[in-house]
Amino acid sequence: MKKNRAGLARCVALLSTCIVRSVPAIAADCEIGTDETALQAEQKVVLLERLLGDAGSVRRVLESGQTDAIASIEAAGESATLARQSLGAGCAGTAAELAAMGLSRATQALWLVQNQLAVGEREYQALHSRTTSYLQMLEAEPIESQGIGATDLAGIRRQLDRAEVMAVNAQYSDAVMLLEPVGDRLERRLVVIREQQAADNPREAGKPQDEFAQLGEQYRAYRMLLQQLADGRQLASSSRQNYDIALQNAARLNAAAAELADKRDWPAALTSRREALNYCQIAIRLFGVTN
Repeated sequence: MKKNRAGLARCVALLSTCIVRSVPAIAADCEIGTDETALQAEQKVVLLERLLGDAGSVRRVLESGQTDAIASIEAAGESATLARQSLGAGCAGTAAELAAMGLSRATQALWLVQNQLAVGEREYQALHSRTTSYLQMLEAEPIESQGIGATDLAGIRRQLDRAEVMAVNAQYSDAVMLLEPVGDRLERRLVVIREQQAADNPREAGKPQDEFAQLGEQYRAYRMLLQQLADGRQLASSSRQNYDIALQNAARLNAAAAELADKRDWPAALTSRREALNYCQIAIRLFGVTN
């Protein structure tokens, strides 16, 4: 609320410059121009004043935190004041130039903020999608393995709902700040679950084909988690190369395991699939996710 009031105060102060700001006297060598120039100048000045009179747009610029955008909108206010003064003094040519400059600056300010919102929206949507996927993956695990209680899970859903409301109001940066720790927590928990599953390979399964099927479920779960990690985290070029190699080896070994299983060579098939899981673990560690 304080932020909104401060932004509104700055907005009002800026708009007031178009009416009451004291400006230097118009230079003696001002450009008078023709009657057509005077008409065009009047139209441009009115357009600039209307653009600056949109309190909502100006407020978004002032509250955006973008130095360049704020400087541009303030410079546009200066230009509007000078243009109106020049027009009143009969310097239509000068007024037209000032108004054109002001329109350019105001448009640039609005574009910068709009571009920032577009980038923020994309970041929010990617994070929301990833966090939602993590939550769904966690809830698909047995309750005893989830490691996050029902109350906390309900709180996470509420945070997702709050973030969606923020996004509707174009508060993308606030929504991202709210969701980032949520996504990180779910991500870390899923990594722990996958590591525990890999450490507790179902060697006690009654039949080798049952163990093979369970290892296959682990492999698919690993690949889903890796896809989400790759979408949400950046890897250094050297790590990216190692990551790609690990995924290729995992896919190759998993495919080989499937072929060996078709031949009922269960010992070799199980070994190959376990090695595929090991490469999945290597790929996850490259992201630096810690418990």
